[in-house]
Amino acid sequence: MKDTDKVSYPLYDSFKDKLKPKRSQAQIALSQVDIFSKLSWQEIKIVENAVHIRNYAPGEPIFKQGDPGSGMYIIIEGCVGIFLDIPHQAPKQLSKLGASDFFGEIALLDASPRTAAATAIENSTIIGFYRPDLMDILKTKPALGAKILIALSEVLAVRLRGTNVELVKLERKLESLMTAEDHE
Repeated sequence: MKDTDKVSYPLYDSFKDKLKPKRSQAQIALSQVDIFSKLSWQEIKIVENAVHIRNYAPGEPIFKQGDPGSGMYIIIEGCVGIFLDIPHQAPKQLSKLGASDFFGEIALLDASPRTAAATAIENSTIIGFYRPDLMDILKTKPALGAKILIALSEVLAVRLRGTNVELVKLERKLESLMTAEDHE
C-alpha cells in the first residue's frame, strides 16, 4: 500500500494526538543529554521531579569561578558562556553553549571549587540538577541512580580522553616551538 492509498479512520484520527504522551520541555531536554538519554520516560519523569528550572537574564551568573561545585546544568533555551577569570585581564570566554548543552557535571561527584564561571549570554532557561538531588535518587531509586552514575562516568571518560588528546597536541606544538628556538 502506498502512502496515497492509506485508509482514513476519522474516529481514530480525531483522538490520536490525545493518545500521544505529553512530554514537558524539561523531559525533552533531559532526554537529549547523554547522562539521561538511555533512561526510560518513566525514569526521566523521576529525574524531572528532582530538578530545578530557573530563568537567567543576559549577564547573570549561573556560578562564579571558585564557587563550590553543587551540580550540573542543562540549557533548555538560550545561551551560556563559560569564562575563565584571569587576574588583571578581562575574563576569557572558553566556550559558548546553547540549547541541549550541559555543563558542570563534575560537581555531581565532587564539591571542589568551580574552575571557570558560567554566565547567561542571552535570556536562558536552565535546568539545575544538584548533588543532593542525585543522592536522593540513589537512596530512593538505587537502580536509576546507578544508571545515571554509569552514564555520568561515560561522559566524563569521553571528555577526559578528549582533553588528553588536546594536551598531547599542545605538548607536540610546544616541543616543536622550543626546537625551532634552539636552532635559531
